[in-house]
Amino acid sequence: MMLPAAGPDQLVALGAFAGAQVLIVCFSVIVANTYRERALLLHGAATMMAVLAVQTLVGGHPFLAQGALLAVMAIDGMQLRELVSHAGALRQPRRWLVALSVGVLPLLAAATALGRWHLLLAGVAAWLAVVVVIMLRAWPQSQPWARWLVAGQLALGVGAVWLGWRSLDAVPDPALPLAGLLTLWAACGFLACSWRSRIFSETRVRIDARNTVDPLTGLSTPLIFYERVRAVRNLIMRYGHPSVVLLVHIENLPQLSAEFGPEAAESALLAAANRIRQSLRDGDVAARLSHSRIGVLAEGMSLAEGTANIASRILVAGLKEPLPAAPTEFLHFRIVLALVPVDDVPAKSLMQRLAARMDEQLKNPSERRIVTVAADELLP
Repeated sequence: MMLPAAGPDQLVALGAFAGAQVLIVCFSVIVANTYRERALLLHGAATMMAVLAVQTLVGGHPFLAQGALLAVMAIDGMQLRELVSHAGALRQPRRWLVALSVGVLPLLAAATALGRWHLLLAGVAAWLAVVVVIMLRAWPQSQPWARWLVAGQLALGVGAVWLGWRSLDAVPDPALPLAGLLTLWAACGFLACSWRSRIFSETRVRIDARNTVDPLTGLSTPLIFYERVRAVRNLIMRYGHPSVVLLVHIENLPQLSAEFGPEAAESALLAAANRIRQSLRDGDVAARLSHSRIGVLAEGMSLAEGTANIASRILVAGLKEPLPAAPTEFLHFRIVLALVPVDDVPAKSLMQRLAARMDEQLKNPSERRIVTVAADELLP
């Protein structure tokens, strides 16, 4: 079966379509490696097979072209499964969807390319079953990027049906329409994958921020604080550099709430977090451990340095200026601090013991607002 020779204009158009697909392959690989998107790697592989299908068709090998196009649909089915992995409705039919994409379609591709059988239309039917099942179940959970995905699948399906139908004739049409449809499919698929990647990346960023940043004060969460304390203990054991942990208690929050209302107390908590943050050095970490208590970790400091540099600055910051919601009131802090022990005391237990010492100070308040705790008092 020989193909009619393509004219100069058609060759230029075919080159443009091939160049566009190769460019999409490059972009897919770059974005996939940057953001770890496996779906884009699959899309790049499918697009390269699409380029091969067009080139073999132009070169006068229609059965190889059909086999390559069946391989494109096989990889496309796996890409679809990867793209909609978030859809719980696909858990039950997952096995036979994978079997069609990985088993049936590659076998049809091999039989078409090697056995010179016209099996492309049968492969299109199997691939269409995969696409319909996936998209019907994943469509409600895949907006708005799934619209581009559907447009791309439609272009691929039309191109495959066109080639399968024309392959039954003695002289099929030139490869230009197929190249155009495959380029449209590659572009729409890349847009859908990129859009989905951006949406899911933003979602992951929000989840990570929720797990690492306190939404009210902007300080770290207790989980991050405890992890930093554990990491500091390892550095102490290895290099011997001391670090200090502080528990800061906002003493007058109940009075502010009773006199000015809960909004003023919440505003005071936010102001306290900001002033504590401004008192710290780069690399120090502060976390809200309870409603009125904030933990602080100052790395590379002795107990005396932590008292003079960090604790004193925090006390001064509270009295520096009145509160915005209560112009006649200031922030009153009480601070308990200790060296991070070398012994394997869990970070949470360490802060609980500092909190117990703080409770003792609040039961019998004194003028002394900075209290140091010896290392032996932290041991069980």
